[in-house]
Amino acid sequence: MTTRKIFLLLLNIFCSSFLFSQVHFLSDFESASIGSVKLLDSVWIKSTPTDSMLTLSYEISSRFDPQNPVDTSLSPSARWYYFRITGVKGKQLFINIRNSETIRPFYSYDNKNFKRFEYVENINKGQINKIFTQDTVYICHFIPYTCSYLDKRFEEWSESKYVKTEVIGQSQQGRDIRMMTLTDRSVDDANKKRVWIHGRVHPSEHPSSWHLEFLIDKLLDGSVHSRALLANTIFYIVPFTNPDGVYGGLSRSASTGVNIEINWNRPDSLTMPEVKALRGKIENLTKEKPFDLFLNMHSQISGTITYWIHTAESTSELMFRKQMLLSALTINDNPLFSPADLSFSDVAPRYAEGWVWNRSGNSTVAITFETPYTYYKNDKSGEWVSLDNLKSLANNSLFAISDYLGISSDARILADVKVSRPSGWKKVNDDSMVYFGNECLITNKQKQRVRAKVKFPEAGTYKVYTWVAGAAYNWSDNLINRWKFVGSVTVSKKCTYKWKGTSDQMNGVANKMLFIK
Repeated sequence: MTTRKIFLLLLNIFCSSFLFSQVHFLSDFESASIGSVKLLDSVWIKSTPTDSMLTLSYEISSRFDPQNPVDTSLSPSARWYYFRITGVKGKQLFINIRNSETIRPFYSYDNKNFKRFEYVENINKGQINKIFTQDTVYICHFIPYTCSYLDKRFEEWSESKYVKTEVIGQSQQGRDIRMMTLTDRSVDDANKKRVWIHGRVHPSEHPSSWHLEFLIDKLLDGSVHSRALLANTIFYIVPFTNPDGVYGGLSRSASTGVNIEINWNRPDSLTMPEVKALRGKIENLTKEKPFDLFLNMHSQISGTITYWIHTAESTSELMFRKQMLLSALTINDNPLFSPADLSFSDVAPRYAEGWVWNRSGNSTVAITFETPYTYYKNDKSGEWVSLDNLKSLANNSLFAISDYLGISSDARILADVKVSRPSGWKKVNDDSMVYFGNECLITNKQKQRVRAKVKFPEAGTYKVYTWVAGAAYNWSDNLINRWKFVGSVTVSKKCTYKWKGTSDQMNGVANKMLFIK
């Protein structure tokens, strides 16, 4: 080999080493997480007769949470990843991410505007193939929702006259656990419904925080319905129950490695300060009156929205029916959520819901609500999770909550259905069907007359819906347990209106009606 060839070979090796050595993987920022990084290969690929592109292959392992010192049989999770890569402009990167389940994660060049990888860039789970157009890129499991971002939102929300904020405790590392109380303080609290919502027990579950943020925004948007909800309800909301885990970029544990989701029935010596803070505040708030609704906001890897319904065997037939009513109202008019997506399990005291069940019994529906990271209804070819459809889901959730609590507004009016001839109807007051209140009436006769008295606050056209109560068990039919459109009503002024209909319009069920302007 000539001296010139040796020189060119050494120059080529040096240049290649220099170029791929300029690519750095970093996790030196809030909520960031990365495990090991291994360079597998580097090669120049000739893209044109006069130009070449450096192609680099890496294997990355997501970082594991600390070992759980309380539930020692649980293996640590490594779901969450969020890292920065520098020196990547114009290079083709193959990145294989291990120890995490998600597909089509997100990237951003400015750490603010995030975009999903396209299908062709992530055909197989964890395998990313992309030529980046800027020198620095951030890659993450889902669009991050960080402590700093929540601080900013707390400042904005606190400007509302409906919001009061307080610190209810500190985390293991001394971070504040903050709660918001949302209600109309010009209205006496005595007869208000009471709703507790908390989120981010598992720090990797960022979609749930966006869902909760949009729900809070909707409550404070000044709409007629939101104002009515705040006049009739007190919302106690703890957005981050695990601020250490969120800040530290953990997956499912607190800073100590403990999964605080299942830490509610431990002796004090094994109970984490985050759980003690939540329990103490709940005990204080429910000394005289239990919550009506208790929502535990999560996200799951499965490609569906879901509620975790607690079985009647582990709770009661009444509690099962109440959970199914809330679920049905959330599924109603929501193309992203179906009865087949619901999940079922026995209530257990190690969970918040089990702890609440043991305290409040049938008085409080305590339930976990899950959003997915990827797509909805187990359909990869359908709609994928985005901030836009999480916002739509939040609006849907708030309507479900208000209907479940029986709260009307001038724009969304609930009314009881009355029958003209009770002898033609059968009373259902067990929990075999999903209905509002303590009973509903059913008939198999045609043309049985029904009516509903409604106070319309102003002139306008109102869409009319009736509640079609169906079976509580083995429910898979989208034609039952829903609001069914039955017509419209136009009034020329504020008035009390008597709506009249027949049993066949209402699928033979007399229970509840809804009038929406």
